[in-house]
Amino acid sequence: MQDRLVVLFHKYVNDSCSAEELAELYELFSLTGNETAAKELVAQIVEDVYQHPAQINTFLDNTAAEKIVNDILSGTPYAAINTRPTLLNSWKRWAAAATVAALLGLAGYYAYHSDNRPSPKVPASGLHIAGGSNKATLTLHNGQTIALDSAQNGLLAIQGTGRVIKTQTGEIIYSAADKSDEILYNNISTPRGGQYFLQLSDGSKVWLNAASSIRFPVVFPNGERKVYVTGEAYFEIQHQDQPIPFIVEADNKSADNNGCRVEVLGTRFNINAYSNEPFMSTTLLEGKVKVHANSTRQSRVLLPNQQLNITRKGEMNLTRPANIDAVIAWKNGYTQFASVSLSAVMRQIERWYDVNVQFEDHAADITFTGKLKRNENLSEFLKILDLNNIKYEINNSTIIIKKDQSNRDH
Repeated sequence: MQDRLVVLFHKYVNDSCSAEELAELYELFSLTGNETAAKELVAQIVEDVYQHPAQINTFLDNTAAEKIVNDILSGTPYAAINTRPTLLNSWKRWAAAATVAALLGLAGYYAYHSDNRPSPKVPASGLHIAGGSNKATLTLHNGQTIALDSAQNGLLAIQGTGRVIKTQTGEIIYSAADKSDEILYNNISTPRGGQYFLQLSDGSKVWLNAASSIRFPVVFPNGERKVYVTGEAYFEIQHQDQPIPFIVEADNKSADNNGCRVEVLGTRFNINAYSNEPFMSTTLLEGKVKVHANSTRQSRVLLPNQQLNITRKGEMNLTRPANIDAVIAWKNGYTQFASVSLSAVMRQIERWYDVNVQFEDHAADITFTGKLKRNENLSEFLKILDLNNIKYEINNSTIIIKKDQSNRDH
């Protein structure tokens, strides 16, 4: 029986459990006599996290692992983060929190389904808001608009020498029969709660996050590849026979920040230029890019695993190594946080679930670590708030984070 527990547990951590296997894991995990096996499993994962040589060379001891297991079984998994403040500070605290976050589904199950414990009281209103989906609006050069999520598959438009096709999987593909001297621009925009994928006429691929837009030529003219982005987008740039730079003009529509220009050749990178974020960020996964701050005319070359943040005053701050997994989690179907402020977390929740968030006093200063599938209902995220003793109220589609919080990291 314990062998089966081990198999299912590792499938769960690797996110490969079926619904039936997950139900079986819940049952095995709750059986009396499996506590020791569960403790060993958690201890091993904690050890694996801490063995990363670039991060830490100190392991959690068995007592700490046992504390994590006990907290999971009691429905308060994140309490373990503060058990050893001298060890778990800075990113070390994040490592422990990430380990516990991998078990969050189990913790949520015990907190909400145990017959021996009362369920946390959560306001019923607004719980069942589904996560976002693939939806966007295409605006053609003549002003015609097409709702891409409801448009039929196949040829959507012919513009000059360019064609727009919606594939059977819902992707938008641009193709060019020939180069054109006439530049015809299209625009694709996603609402809050929407995302979309498109392939440009040169073969470059773009993933748009929620509340974002991209303006681009139907067919790129000779000698230039330039697009305009608001919000957040992930790019995989196609190499050309001739080294024609690919330019992304990113604008966060802030009166005191004129945006930035990213110049690339062949590379993979993410741009976050939301107007309600404190800075614009460019994160490089592969290749090389040069980022220009329009307001100060400063520039910086990025190498892989580096992130450049540009403040509203045009100041540049480099992060290396960047947390790549967290940056592109949205593109891979997750919402992920690693020791970021609760206010930053809730901005993502606002955009993806199309809700509004308000904070009382300094509640936004709490730091938070966690990971959630983007196709999960909003109620699953609210469970995470409950498990972390974060108090809130729901008023229609507005989540109000309360001020009576303990001053600790989550």
